[in-house]
Amino acid sequence: MLDLFNPKTIIYIGGIGLLGVIVFAETGLLLGIIFPGDSLLFTAGLLTAVKVIRLPLAAVVGLVGTAAFLGDQSGYWIGWRTGQAFFNRPKSLFFRPEYVVITRNFYRRHGSLVLILGKFLPIIRTFAPLLAGIIQMPYRKFIIVSVIGSASWAGILIPLGYFLGNISWVQTYYEWIILGIVIITTGPVIWRLIRAGRRRISV
Repeated sequence: MLDLFNPKTIIYIGGIGLLGVIVFAETGLLLGIIFPGDSLLFTAGLLTAVKVIRLPLAAVVGLVGTAAFLGDQSGYWIGWRTGQAFFNRPKSLFFRPEYVVITRNFYRRHGSLVLILGKFLPIIRTFAPLLAGIIQMPYRKFIIVSVIGSASWAGILIPLGYFLGNISWVQTYYEWIILGIVIITTGPVIWRLIRAGRRRISV
């Protein structure tokens, strides 16, 4: 039975085209929760190295980075078009307008880091562009951080799979390796945000 959520199966069936569609869907269509994004990029690098994907490494990185960037734009505009409804909703048991204001202020202070490093974090990768649109982050700024985040995500994980994927123990433990990369790249920022939240609570 085919496992359509297995990174190798996805690429074997659909090649670089399906890879690009899924990367776009992760942020552009808010479907990131169901797809193995980080593992998919690592596997794309591995399969490029063994010529299953018959494109140069730079082309694969460029195509995936472009798909991620375009997905960000779609997510941003979905948030921008629908976001005002969040601010106009009446107070209820499950919703308080002040929570939206707090979220908006937090995102305006830390939004660039959330968008760039959030590319390496499932769920955050999916919803960060949407939230940027909801709080109407200046679009010029959004484009810049989207380019940096998309290029970093594709430019780190795909070459990592390309150069290390043929090592047997890497193939066995690559999900843990990706988790380690995520912790190293995002850990300091997450710690800063936790400390900032604790200071606000204590005030």
